[in-house]
Formats: sequence, C-alpha cells, structure tokens
Amino acid sequence: MPVEPLDRTVYVQNARLRLRPFEPWHAVMAYTPDKPALHWLNSYSWLVLELCEDRSLEEISATIAEIMPDRDDVLTSTKDCLEDLERKGLVHTSNAAGMLPAGEEVKN
Repeated sequence: MPVEPLDRTVYVQNARLRLRPFEPWHAVMAYTPDKPALHWLNSYSWLVLELCEDRSLEEISATIAEIMPDRDDVLTSTKDCLEDLERKGLVHTSNAAGMLPAGEEVKN
C-alpha cells in the first residue's frame, strides 16, 4: 500500500473572501476584506479558486484536465493562476499532514 508524503502543499480559499458571480460575463468579482480590494476573475481563475479546498496543484490540475480535455497547458496555467490568486490574497497554502496506514511507524 503506497504511503502519502507526510506533508504536502494544498491550497485553501481565504475564509473571509466574498464572491459575487456575474454569470452573463462568465466572471466573478472577489472582495478581500483583509486587504480591501476588488478582483475580477475570469472563468478559468474562478474555476481554480473554487477547486481550492485542501487540494494540491496536481489534484486541481487533474480535475481541470477532466473538465477541459482539449487544453494541453493545464498544469502550467493552473500553477500560474494559483500564484496570482495567492498574491492577491484570495487563497493561501497549507501543509496538510498525509495519512499513514494503521500500524506504520514514522521514521525521522
């Protein structure tokens, strides 16, 4: 049974983030109250933001690749997008502890 790494970087939405979708424009307006600012996100950035629920870059990219199978730059686009969302304060990274199978010993 494969063991996940003990630490992996995951992305999480800013809990205080406020979103207002503009469906006709396929966009969303995001407000960050901690650093008061409005941010317009296109549909791709909005999708990436919505997938930031304790998921890694690879997990987010894999989900987007399933939704958009014709895109061949998903990993790069997603990485760039996540960096932009983090810079704007819409998401942050966290180190999530992986789960060891029962009975496995942690070795330093």
